[in-house]
Amino acid sequence: MNSVDKKRGGKRSPASEDPNAQIAMKLRAFYHQVQDEALPQRFLDLLEKLDAVESRVQRAE
Repeated sequence: MNSVDKKRGGKRSPASEDPNAQIAMKLRAFYHQVQDEALPQRFLDLLEKLDAVESRVQRAE
């Protein structure tokens, strides 16, 4: 037990003070923010074009 733990009565620091926990929380928040973003229309158009090409190739086989 280090001197910081002794000052706190032997208790470990809360998760909010743990650097790894802070990184994990920030990564989760960023992931959820990106997940909630709408796809740009140009990206959706590109996906439609790719689907059309893939369908034509499968029909040709």
